[in-house]
Amino acid sequence: MADMPDVDLTPLSAAITKVAEDVLRTIARDAVPALVKQQVEEALKKMVPGLVEAAVSQETVLIKETVQEVTRKALPDLLRPMVQQLAEEIVEKLARDVVGAKAEAEVKKEIERLTAEA
Repeated sequence: MADMPDVDLTPLSAAITKVAEDVLRTIARDAVPALVKQQVEEALKKMVPGLVEAAVSQETVLIKETVQEVTRKALPDLLRPMVQQLAEEIVEKLARDVVGAKAEAEVKKEIERLTAEA
């Protein structure tokens, strides 16, 4: 058997290393963002409800005061038309009933007076 010639494999190693690095860069560029995105989304799904609950629980006094203030400001405008309509209906009914009864009493009185004169 003949001795193997002494061949410098450095250029071949460098070329294979470069190809491997390029392949890894491509895989990292394509796959890592999706993996990171998925991990971030999962972490957010776990963290956000707790963070929101903590933020809301710390602000319950402010939320309560805000709701009360908004209610105080909004209720008069909301209730005014309803109260006005109810008042008009009540006054109208009272007027019909009272004026009707009063008119009826006056008419009967006048009839009695006229019949007494006749």
